[in-house]
Amino acid sequence: MSAECGKALKSLASAIKTTTVPSSENVNVENSKTAVQDLKIALKAVSLEHDQDLLQILPAATVASILVEIVICVEKISESVHGLSNLAHFKSIEPTVSPEKPHRGSIKPVSEGDSDHAVITIHGTSPDSPGNETPKAPKLG
Repeated sequence: MSAECGKALKSLASAIKTTTVPSSENVNVENSKTAVQDLKIALKAVSLEHDQDLLQILPAATVASILVEIVICVEKISESVHGLSNLAHFKSIEPTVSPEKPHRGSIKPVSEGDSDHAVITIHGTSPDSPGNETPKAPKLG
């Protein structure tokens, strides 16, 4: 969550510095919000599974709460920068590369004879999907 928030803030700061309209779909903010939901689900599962003393889970709950608040603040900053870009008439640029999309994968070590192998499975969009085209160089002339 904190890494995604950092990337979002860096992107927003760059948009302000260059007076360009920030990307309308901020992937990093969306990734952070998804991570918050995953964190909430994990915390509920842990609290239901274990009958623990409040003092034992308090540090983890405090950190989780702070992370959630950071994501909320970054989302508000993102909305404010988008509003600023509209009011200040920031210039709009066309993205040359599609935004980074998160993927989930798994790595399974495979041991066959004397050699070590690893099988990496990535779950997500296929290379043939429309969002995965290779960007083309602009034509000169």
